[in-house]
Amino acid sequence: MTTKSFLGFLSLAFILTSCGNSGKKGNTLNDSTAIVNEAAPAIADASAETVKKYPIKSAIVTFEGEMMGIKEKTILYFDDYGMKEAEEKYDGDNIKSSTLCDGKTRYTIVYKEKTAYPDGDCYRGVAYKFDWDEISKADKKYKAKKLANVSIAGKDCESFSMESSGNPIVYAGWNNICTLIDQDTKYGKITYKAVKIEENIAIPNDKLNVPTGFAIKKAAM
Repeated sequence: MTTKSFLGFLSLAFILTSCGNSGKKGNTLNDSTAIVNEAAPAIADASAETVKKYPIKSAIVTFEGEMMGIKEKTILYFDDYGMKEAEEKYDGDNIKSSTLCDGKTRYTIVYKEKTAYPDGDCYRGVAYKFDWDEISKADKKYKAKKLANVSIAGKDCESFSMESSGNPIVYAGWNNICTLIDQDTKYGKITYKAVKIEENIAIPNDKLNVPTGFAIKKAAM
């Protein structure tokens, strides 16, 4: 595997770690995503408008991430209590890609190509929902442990750790927003941490919809 493809693989794993609770089934591309999906309770009606992922209506959350010394900025937007949600990945000051749930469909948006790729139904946003009550149901299979609260981005956040394949992952969150993912892997340390949280704020309409002028295409198999 070349250095470029190796880093690409790790970047994908990093993204998937933070995006585990979209409401889709069978999204188990790595251990941490599998933990999230298996721990989340089943919802009888996936289209139910009463589902609230977060107790607050809207927020903009800015994250700083680092993987093997490579830094990356991510901005999370959500509205309608998390039914509509988008995660933007940045390359410097420019948006590189985003994962979007408009309340009905999940999209991967590639800005360089000006293309949106639909990826099935979506009703719980795209970001990992932090919820000890859901995760602790899986603690017989995964070694889950409640940790002391931590202060992140000015918020008093709950925290817990889980272990899968011998690699512990520490999560922290506030109001079901995941504010921290911290993991040591055989390739190095991965961190994803909130640095700014703006709650109950008006979200620009273009952040939660496919950008105007972008083509919608099915991904090549």
